[in-house]
Amino acid sequence: MIASFCRFSYRKSVTTLTLIALAALLHTQPARAGSPDHYEPYHWNEPSLALAKSLANTPKWHALLHYYPSGITGRWESQADSAAFFLAPNGKRDPEAELRATVDAFYQTPNGNAPIANAPNGNDTHPICRFPARWRWLTKKLSLPPTPITPTECPEFQEWLGILKPNSVTLVFASSYLNSPSSMFGHTFLRLDPKDIQQGSAWLSYAVNFGAEYHAEDNSIMYAWKGILGGYPGFFSVLPYHQKINEYNRIENRDLWEYRLNLSPQETSALVDHLWELKNIDFAYYFFDHNCSFRLLELLEFARPSIELTDHFQVRAIPIDTVRAVLRADLVDHVEYRPSKATELQFQASQLNSTQQTLAVNLAKGQRAPNDPALQTLSPTERAQVLRVAYKSLRYDQDNAQRDASLARRSLSLLRALQTEDNRTQSPPPPPATPESGHDTLLIGLSGGQIIPQSTSKNRNAADHLNMAELRLRSSYHDLADRAQGYLDGAAINIGELVLRQTENDSLQIELANFIEIDSHAARNRWFSPLTWRVKAGADRIYSDTDSALTPRIEGGAGLTYNLFNRHLIYGLGMARLEYNPLLSQDFSAGAGALTGALFYWPFGTLQIESAYYQFSDGHERSSAHVIQNFPLAKNHAIRLQLGRSKQINTTFNEAMLEYRYYFY
Repeated sequence: MIASFCRFSYRKSVTTLTLIALAALLHTQPARAGSPDHYEPYHWNEPSLALAKSLANTPKWHALLHYYPSGITGRWESQADSAAFFLAPNGKRDPEAELRATVDAFYQTPNGNAPIANAPNGNDTHPICRFPARWRWLTKKLSLPPTPITPTECPEFQEWLGILKPNSVTLVFASSYLNSPSSMFGHTFLRLDPKDIQQGSAWLSYAVNFGAEYHAEDNSIMYAWKGILGGYPGFFSVLPYHQKINEYNRIENRDLWEYRLNLSPQETSALVDHLWELKNIDFAYYFFDHNCSFRLLELLEFARPSIELTDHFQVRAIPIDTVRAVLRADLVDHVEYRPSKATELQFQASQLNSTQQTLAVNLAKGQRAPNDPALQTLSPTERAQVLRVAYKSLRYDQDNAQRDASLARRSLSLLRALQTEDNRTQSPPPPPATPESGHDTLLIGLSGGQIIPQSTSKNRNAADHLNMAELRLRSSYHDLADRAQGYLDGAAINIGELVLRQTENDSLQIELANFIEIDSHAARNRWFSPLTWRVKAGADRIYSDTDSALTPRIEGGAGLTYNLFNRHLIYGLGMARLEYNPLLSQDFSAGAGALTGALFYWPFGTLQIESAYYQFSDGHERSSAHVIQNFPLAKNHAIRLQLGRSKQINTTFNEAMLEYRYYFY
């Protein structure tokens, strides 16, 4: 069974009876010059063939059909995988054949005498109705004679436009959601806005999303694996924007950033025409490159051909990097912040003192009533604020739990009490730093320092040395000590990290090869109880007193995080590790232990202190402790100082390192 979350949402309000009546009406109306019965196939001649050949090699036609160079040969191939998207048998790989077949198809009569192969069921089947963007462009470029119909005579297409009423476009970025593999880098989608939309009000707008259609029985590991390898088809979907607000703001607690674009109504119309052409058309979905953000950039490039956005994202398309590309292309007029319900609750609760917060918690849990004497000792403004926080907390719990009659009654009681109090408009949470203000997501680092092994046996480490240098490469994204601006406190995602080390006495060797590392250290408080967790998969070099080995491992754990004060965090986790280590008597070894740490977000940079201990199945122990101070020099430049001590297999290392880090994309 396939559960789709990304298909078009089209209302089927045009009934079969209505279509029959409309067809009969059109049949009896006077025909335009050159009645449909007299339309002949398009006649190609030498000039038109030459022009078609030229047009087939233009960026606009390639954008319309999603053609890209493929393989070693670099021949053009469309990334659309649905046969219904092509009118020529070899249209997927032949831009010129598809262009000529499209023009020929425009002159087929709409009375069904020349049916179109592969036409999707339930939609207008004439090619002009299916491909209005192709029709508008080719009619203009080839100066085509009148066609049997125009897009204005396509009932379903016109009804859809009447529902959307598109006049402008907004790019929306949903902040990271670490509990979902497909959303841990954030997510982007478009919003289609009607004319004269009021600032902050988007209830009549529609969201345009691209996402994978996944198998319901696939677990998270299979989901991530198939997503990386392109094992899922991706589809565009159009749905009311308020549904997206509910999904992200209320259910997943994700802040939304809305970037209003300066596309003209005409450019917006072109984008929407092409969006209609992509209805039910599937593309291979890849988490890291041809994903939600990449496909949206294609739509924007089509709407405004003078900009080039996708060229930079053929290998990887991190959502926030694509937002930066849109900003650099001068497409953004205005940025709006839409905080999640959790952010609003957190902010309003922070305005209360400790006693008032306790009172609000008790009210939300039903341990006190709205007429409790403790409330009457507060000023009207304070009483209203306590009731408001209690009500919002209860509503938040209701949104994340099954329907409960007692919660509903308690919620109604708090709402009634709140309505009798001072209900002046509350200030919204202040916007944090915009996501694009954070550092870029690719990293290269150069470091030097000293590492001193202190053997605990009579043998000395074969790699005994003092001076060393390292080269670090990371494909994405952000670690716990990186410059925090624009990122979530306590959250880190590192994918594709490689560290090469050169020492005085050894040749160049791999010190670290991380496939993925994720940290989620969300702080617990009176209102929220998130679980802290960490997972790593990759390989790191383990040292003994006589040798070293690059050790493949999987590591993970769970625990708790709390605020020390302000934004500073303290955390602890129970950990487990499974590794393949040829230095041990048993190649495969399992370990269990604990990890503690703290994060301090100072104005001059982030300080991380962390220690860990493991007991392994063969009886040996390992422990480590390190202090990292990151000093941002600019948005994409930093100096990092690291001091550490690590006890491994019969040897202990002290190390000091200084690293220069450069971020880019």
